[in-house]
Formats: sequence, C-alpha cells, structure tokens
Amino acid sequence: MLGKLLSGGEFGQWASFVSPAFFQVMPARALWQRFKELARGTRDRDLYARVVRERQELLARSPLAVTLEGNEAHPARARHDEPSSASEGLLSVETRAARVVALYFHQILHGDTTLLDLRQQAFSDRHPFVWRPAAWIARWDPSFIAALRQLYAGFYRDDEPAFQAGLRALNLTHAEDVFRQHFGGGQRAVRFEVKHFVTTFHQVFLRCRDAGTSLHPDFLLLGLCLAALYEHLESLGVSVDVAAAFERASMLEPLPRVANAHG
Repeated sequence: MLGKLLSGGEFGQWASFVSPAFFQVMPARALWQRFKELARGTRDRDLYARVVRERQELLARSPLAVTLEGNEAHPARARHDEPSSASEGLLSVETRAARVVALYFHQILHGDTTLLDLRQQAFSDRHPFVWRPAAWIARWDPSFIAALRQLYAGFYRDDEPAFQAGLRALNLTHAEDVFRQHFGGGQRAVRFEVKHFVTTFHQVFLRCRDAGTSLHPDFLLLGLCLAALYEHLESLGVSVDVAAAFERASMLEPLPRVANAHG
C-alpha cells in the first residue's frame, strides 16, 4: 500500500529509488504513520513557515553561504528565472555542489527538523545562492537523529568508537562495510551517483532482512532527502570534498548571551 502511495503524487519521482527489501525491514504501522505526517506537512502552512524560520536562524549562525526563502513568499518563480544584475555572477558547479552537501549536513547536525527538498530546481544557480524548498518536512525522532549524528561524526572525524556506537543505535552493525563504501571509503573527493546510492541502500536493506533486524521508520525521510541530494549532485557531475563539507556544516556560532536583570 505505501509503495503505491509513494509512487504517486509529488513523491512519485522517487519510487524507482526504493528497494523492494525496504518494506521488509520497516515496521509497517510506524512507516505508514511517518508517511502520513510527511503528507500532512505539505499542506500545513504554519508548520512550513515555522520550520523555514528556524532554519533561517540556524543558517545565519553558520558559515554556509545559503539564503533560505520560503516558497510561499515567492511561489511563481525560482531565483534562476529572475533577471540578473551585473553583480550577480553564476556559481561554479564545484561551489554549488560543495554548498549543497554542506547544507545537507547542516540540517542533520543542527535542529530537530529538516527541509528535505534538495532538488536542483529548489536552488538558484548564481550569487546569492537562494534555496526555496518545497514543504517536505522531517520532524526527527530524537533517538534516530542523535544516532545519525554520531555515525557521521564518527566517520568523518575518525572516531571509531562513535562510528560503531552510531551503527549499533541504528541497527546497522551487520552493514558496516556497506556504509563505509557508501561514505566514500575515506576518499576526500567523492562523486555522487544515483545508481551507487540505490545499490548501496538495497544492500543495506538486504543485510537487515537477512539478519532479521528492523530499521527506524525515519529512514524513509532520510532516504527522500538523500535521493534529492544525489540526483542534484549527479546532474552537476563534479566531485565533492565531503569531509570538508561536514566540518564546515558543523560550525555554528553560539547564541548571544542575554544580560540578566542585574547586569
């Protein structure tokens, strides 16, 4: 049932990315609930406005040169369709790719919600780099996002205990080698290809099925975000220093201290 729903509507373009084994390792009721929440969120303007505002505040504290604008403010056209001035230069594909990867990590590392739309059409192709995502919103389960952060930090900072702890928390220890391959096997420059993404996650789901383990339903949301990311980056056709993008995304200026009533 869920597979048929995913193949229709605005998420239909991702149906071919889904491995048949995916539905064998997910708790059906929880997965269905996640999908319903995702679909409801596309119609909740107040929720979208709040999530955009929260992400804007986090981006303002980061070194990422990404300007987030809600789609509802400018529904008619994307930034790259607007007339350009002499001061607005086209971004190189290398710069664009690095910023999109850093934005992906920024959303995973900071905040409890993520705007999943990282498709190419959601971004400008010039300076300033404007992002107008659709209202595809993930509200992460705290245990899931904490484990995912631990997994990424462990890998990109060579912290083996943290990496292993993240794998255990996500029930992925039996797919460790597959995930190392997915992350690029330690390469500094990684080229993103949709075929590699689909194959890797199919292998993960098969490992989980054969081991008799279930995965958290938030993998549905993560998979949609990664599918959009991979399709965008494959179209750019360049390699990205993913470790550098992770470190850049992890930087966040502290909130200014508020003086108390006594100074």
